[in-house]
Order: sequence, then C-alpha cells, then structure tokens
Amino acid sequence: MSDELILGGPSEDLDVFDCPNCKQTIDVSADVCRFCGAKVDHQAAQKAAHLLARVDQACSDASVLRGTAVSAFILPVFTVLGSLRSPRFLHFVYQVGFLNVLLGFCVLVLVVSSPFPFWSLRWSTKWASLKTDDDEFQSGRKMVRTTGLIATASLVTFGSLLCLVLLLKATHR
Repeated sequence: MSDELILGGPSEDLDVFDCPNCKQTIDVSADVCRFCGAKVDHQAAQKAAHLLARVDQACSDASVLRGTAVSAFILPVFTVLGSLRSPRFLHFVYQVGFLNVLLGFCVLVLVVSSPFPFWSLRWSTKWASLKTDDDEFQSGRKMVRTTGLIATASLVTFGSLLCLVLLLKATHR
C-alpha cells in the first residue's frame, strides 16, 4: 500500500534547487548559478533538492486533501438543496417522517466527514517536521489544519444531532 495521499504515488527527488544567493531554481549538476554566477556546493545542492522534493510532495498532498474535502462537504449540501427543490421530497418527508430523513442526513454527513480528521492528522505527522519558509507549504499546512478542524467539528455536531434524533425516536414510540 502506498505511503502517499496523491494518486500518482511518491515523487522522486528533484534535480533542481533554489540558489541560496538569488533564489532562482537551478540544476544540482551546475557548477555555478546561471542567474547570479554563485558557486554551487554540490552536497548542499543535493540536500536542498531533496528538501524541495519533499516540500512539493507535501503541497501536493495538501492540495489533494483540500480538493477531496471540498467535494465531500459539498455533497450533503447539494443533496439537501436539490431535494428541497423537488415537490416529491416533501411527499417523501411526509411518508418517511422528518426524524428519519434527519437521521439519514446525519449518517450521510458522518460517513462523508469521517476520514478527514485522520487524513489531516496523518499529513501533519508526516510533513510537520519539514523546515521551510515556502509560502505554498505554509498555506498547505493551514489548509490541512482547517480541514481537520472543520471535519472534527462536523463529526461532533452531526454525531450529537444523530444521538438526539435517536433519543427522540426512542422516546416517541
């Protein structure tokens, strides 16, 4: 089983790095930076290229997590909005019962939300130790943290609502 979140699997180390002098991206095999002429330390260049590859992979994983989370959170919202536009939905609610429809919606949200706190925690565990001031990485870190918090809040809210609906159903028999 792959250790990565992205569909393409783990990325190979890049053969490029950011020049410490001018911050332009250059090849690790270069003897001097083609932009500023600074001499390249090949050992430091390999380390910098490895770090850049890990940062790119972390950013890619964060982007996939965000895209999946947005899609997953939109599903229940559009399910409800689409259902409310249909006159058949009100007839369905009348026949099945409001509590049963609410119960189904809570289960849908819980199922859809459940993986995201774990995926966010996994991302943080895997990538939090990276030492970089890359803006995209910092943005990805915030995005993953926000996704995890929203998903956890969703689980607590709809889990509580589910318990309340089950309690109401049990007391009204």
